[in-house]
Amino acid sequence: MSTSTAEEGLVRRIAELLREVVGEDRAWLDAVGPDTRVDGELLVESHELASWNLALRHHYGDQVDLVAHVAGLDIDQIIELTVGDVAAHVTARREDGEDGATAAAAGPAGATSPTRSAGPTGSGV
Repeated sequence: MSTSTAEEGLVRRIAELLREVVGEDRAWLDAVGPDTRVDGELLVESHELASWNLALRHHYGDQVDLVAHVAGLDIDQIIELTVGDVAAHVTARREDGEDGATAAAAGPAGATSPTRSAGPTGSGV
């Protein structure tokens, strides 16, 4: 599946907000793509997820609630959650309000996988 420039820009901005939350550098950001897994590759901890949620809500509006979205996922879905999935959630909430159903899908495969330099060994989200 291909992504539009707008979708790529949204993924980039969402990853930038996460970078600001976790305090990583620009090189880390350059390795984040739509297929990068939030838990398994970025090792986002629950407190970082909460901070990312606040940043997303501040930037895109209160209708975007990543914490509530993740709370509704089962463990396998949480493990597989990608930055592209987060972008799709943001798109759905912005386009359709609370019950958005027209979310853009995640982008192309082949994104590199950054790892956190000081991440934990277990599941963080």
